[in-house]
Amino acid sequence: MGQSNICALIVDDDVDLRSALMEYIRQMGISVRTAGSVSEAVQIINSEVIPFELILTDLKLPGGSGLDVLNAAHSVDPSTLVTIITGYATMENAIEAIRQGAHNYIAKPFSMNEIGVQVRNMVERVTLSKENARLSVRLQELYQQINQMQSERIEFVRLHEDLVRQLQDNTRKLDQLLAISTGRPVGSYQQFLIHENR
Repeated sequence: MGQSNICALIVDDDVDLRSALMEYIRQMGISVRTAGSVSEAVQIINSEVIPFELILTDLKLPGGSGLDVLNAAHSVDPSTLVTIITGYATMENAIEAIRQGAHNYIAKPFSMNEIGVQVRNMVERVTLSKENARLSVRLQELYQQINQMQSERIEFVRLHEDLVRQLQDNTRKLDQLLAISTGRPVGSYQQFLIHENR
């Protein structure tokens, strides 16, 4: 997939499952970190400079639950997608996790193909969100450029009108001076210029 700019965290106290998930997701081109408990996960989440985009966490964990991981992740970045892994007996808790802001849940036992589908969906959502954010910034830049151009146009129109007024004022003054110095009627400055240039 080539998603090297996507960072994921896997939280599970089952070492073998954690290692298998890490290896599988890394093969999808995603950078992966792991934790075996709530406290370790919270420490990793809080220490990262760039927040995780994806988190897969077991619901039952040493020192708390996947909901604690969810809350810690969302306190750093509400856009982090958290998927809860749960056993059949805790499906109600998983549904409650969705209400609390989890992206989705996966019931145990699951296949790696199911994990792959879930992760690809999460990656697609993250990618689209990033693209939307980029386009939003670009749109804002274009609006600013348009506003700047409109301001410059207004300024140009104002300067043009000022110049026209000044030219008209100067023409009237010249007409008056010409009338005084030559005895010609006011308003003949243009005719005077034509006559002088012959």
